Amino acid sequence: MGKHECLEPTRRGFLKAAGVSALAAAGAFGLAGCSSQASNTAAVKNAGGVGRFNADLYTDVFPVKTRNIPVLDLESDLTRTGNVAFEMRDIPESEIVRTEETDVLVAGCGLTGSVAALSASDDGTTQVLCIEKMDVGRGMFEGMGVVGGKKMEEAGNIVDKAEMMDVMRFAAQYRVPVDPIKLWGDRSGEAADWLQEKFDEGEGQIQTYFKAGTPASHGYAAPQTEIAFKSEQWSEQTTKNAGGAGIMIVADLANTFSKRANADLRYKTAIVKLEREDGGRVTGAICKDESGYFRVNASKGVILATGGFEANPTMLKSWCRTEDVTNYASWAPNTGATGDGQLMGLAIGGQMDPLPAAVMNFDFGNPTGFYSGATGLSPFLGGIMINEKGVRFCAEDLPFQARSNAISAQQGCGARTWRLSSSTQLASLEDAAREKALTAFDGLIEKGWAFRASSLAELAEKIGCDAKTLEDECARFNAFKDASKDDDFNRNMAKATKIEGDEFFAMIHQSTILATVSGLVVDYNCHVLDYDNNVIEGLYAAGGASGGFFSGNYPRHIFGPSVGRCVTFGYVSGEHAAKGE
Repeated sequence: MGKHECLEPTRRGFLKAAGVSALAAAGAFGLAGCSSQASNTAAVKNAGGVGRFNADLYTDVFPVKTRNIPVLDLESDLTRTGNVAFEMRDIPESEIVRTEETDVLVAGCGLTGSVAALSASDDGTTQVLCIEKMDVGRGMFEGMGVVGGKKMEEAGNIVDKAEMMDVMRFAAQYRVPVDPIKLWGDRSGEAADWLQEKFDEGEGQIQTYFKAGTPASHGYAAPQTEIAFKSEQWSEQTTKNAGGAGIMIVADLANTFSKRANADLRYKTAIVKLEREDGGRVTGAICKDESGYFRVNASKGVILATGGFEANPTMLKSWCRTEDVTNYASWAPNTGATGDGQLMGLAIGGQMDPLPAAVMNFDFGNPTGFYSGATGLSPFLGGIMINEKGVRFCAEDLPFQARSNAISAQQGCGARTWRLSSSTQLASLEDAAREKALTAFDGLIEKGWAFRASSLAELAEKIGCDAKTLEDECARFNAFKDASKDDDFNRNMAKATKIEGDEFFAMIHQSTILATVSGLVVDYNCHVLDYDNNVIEGLYAAGGASGGFFSGNYPRHIFGPSVGRCVTFGYVSGEHAAKGE
């Protein structure tokens, strides 16, 4: 494939702002939406998503006038970088090597894209082309949040739809339009039943079932909405591993789709730019594979299922709160979510969720990743959370996103926050488990991420805080345990253990980001809307590329709303695209 010079973008400086190199402008790309696995290889490599940040330039893609709000310009630790497929420039006809025809074009073959492709092709006659930037699609997820459906009914778990929609809107502080959450409330149960039918059609022996979750604390409402997944083909580790089964689920759905006579599934192929009649219908897209650019005319519609933009560091810094990307580590295992769908939609007049974007954030972070259960460090995560001054700053039983926000509220956006524990937290472990935990902790010490000491005063010196302050904070917490009442942060003290014993431990405890969850605003049928709230005919968005569902933070205390949105919106967008309505 020949190289092409980067032409000037149609809006000032966008490519520079997006950090896209000349090769990217020529159309290099990488992993799409909820996707990627294995080698994370793409047809062409680029440095998309990195580069010198300029806040003024990243507004250029918006079809409406924008303004900047002064925020702290701090360096972000998020460096996980995917390859950007989107191109802002006008691609000359001379570069387009062929034209193809289809009914429905689906961008991305992660969970949302595979669901959308299956739904659109269900009638057996609609021709569906599903393209994925990477060599294989993937997904990382646990349960699916739904309202109603057969599995809920069989378990006797009846969720009040009005209450659940209210809980979702409350979690977004009502900064969301009506349709997206109503769509989920009305049709997620139906979508879950449909998904089981697709699993029955597939070869993975996947079964869905109702899974009761642990209620949240501190007034965070969490009705029981989770449908989980299992298969006789999966190991126990796969089933229990957070998100591990998602790879198997996406592979099974994609395999089922690929066997249909009216289906065309391609990897290492990407949409780089949407095509729209002047102010009218989206007619298709310019795509790219190893042979070059080609046009796809989609007579019924295009579905954007490209996920978020957590693998685009420059976009994160441009569109997220400083506190949500500073002293954060990336937990996302994929590099495909680079914001392609959001950028392509904006470039032809689509409406983006209000910024700053909503993020799916957690605590349990370290400078390069996440303290997963597999690290053996869980016993050290049971103590208290302290800041750079040695002061406890939140209840340790808050939901993930609340603990993460509390970390970000400390000095330097949580630059020096710690999990403090003691030999008391290790007391219940068997000798082998205790030795394993201590060995893992010593590995953190070697990295400079942790310290252990025989007294709180010695530990305070090592982490750089005042010894008396740290001793007083621990004594105060221990008194709360004796009184069964946390007067500072209202933690439930029933399962808490004191900070005392013959050894004390401190490990860096920062925030992590799994995904962004803001996208293009859609209506009840998953049509993308413009900034006048009018439908852009022929264009749909689903899953992480769609918006109107979350605001601020992803509500991790609610069971499965992200996957519930992916499946429901993928199902509905495919249904309506196949009908051309």
